[in-house]
Amino acid sequence: MVTLAFAAFGLMAIHNQQLAVNDPENTYFNKISRTFRLLLNPPENELEEHLIGKNITCKNSQALYNKVAAATVVIFVDQGFGAGVFIGPRLIVTADHVVDGKRVILVLPKVTVDGLAHPGLVSKIDSLIRVDQLDLAFIKTKEPYPHWLPLQTTNKIKDELMVVGHPNRKFFSLQKARVKRQELIRSSDYIYFKDNEVFFGNSGGAIVDCEGQLAGIVSMMANYRNSRQKQGIGINSQAIADFVEKLKLAG
Repeated sequence: MVTLAFAAFGLMAIHNQQLAVNDPENTYFNKISRTFRLLLNPPENELEEHLIGKNITCKNSQALYNKVAAATVVIFVDQGFGAGVFIGPRLIVTADHVVDGKRVILVLPKVTVDGLAHPGLVSKIDSLIRVDQLDLAFIKTKEPYPHWLPLQTTNKIKDELMVVGHPNRKFFSLQKARVKRQELIRSSDYIYFKDNEVFFGNSGGAIVDCEGQLAGIVSMMANYRNSRQKQGIGINSQAIADFVEKLKLAG
C-alpha cells in the first residue's frame, strides 16, 4: 500500500513538472489555489466561474466579456491553437506564431444560454499577411463579421487591462492584466503586462481596456516559472495600427 502511494505521488510529481513546462498556470498548486478561491468566493453562475482574473476592476466585467468575446476567434493550426481579434468587418489581427502551420482554420464565437462564448461556426479565409521580424499577422476573411474592436491609439493606455482568450478550447475566459513599463508602449511595438492567470491558449487574444478598446494582442509569457518576475508580452495597438496603414489593410 505504501509502495503504491509513493508510486502515485511520484507520477503526480512527474506530471506536475511537465505541466510546469507546457502549461504552468494549470499545475496542481494553481488548480488547488483556484479551487479554494472559488470556494471562498462562489460564483453565481457558470459565466462568473470563468471570469477568472483576480480582482477584476472594470465596472461591468460581464458586459466587457460579451463585447470582447464576440470579436475573438479561435484559430486552429495543425496540432496547435490560439486566438485572433476582429479589428474591422473583414480584418483579424493575431500573433504570427499562432498561424504558423499548413492549415489555418478560423472558428467564430457562439454565445450559449449559459452566457459563455464557445467556439462556433467556421469562417472562410481570404488571405493571410505576416509581418516580418515581429510576432504579428493579419487575416482577411471572405465574409464581413458584425463584431469588432476599435484600436486604442489616441490616449495613454490605462494600467488596468483585461485579457480575453480560450485556454481550454471550450470557452472564452476573462482575466485581469496590469500594464508594466508604461513608457515603452509608445516607444516600442510591445506592451508588457502581468497578473493574468491562465495564459496558454490565449496567444493572439485581446488585451483590452475597460471600455473594450484593443490595447494590444497577446504574444508570449516571459519568466513564467517565477511568479514575481513573470510577465506577459504583447504587440501594442499603435504598432498594429501602423502596420494596418503600411500594408493598406483598412477598408
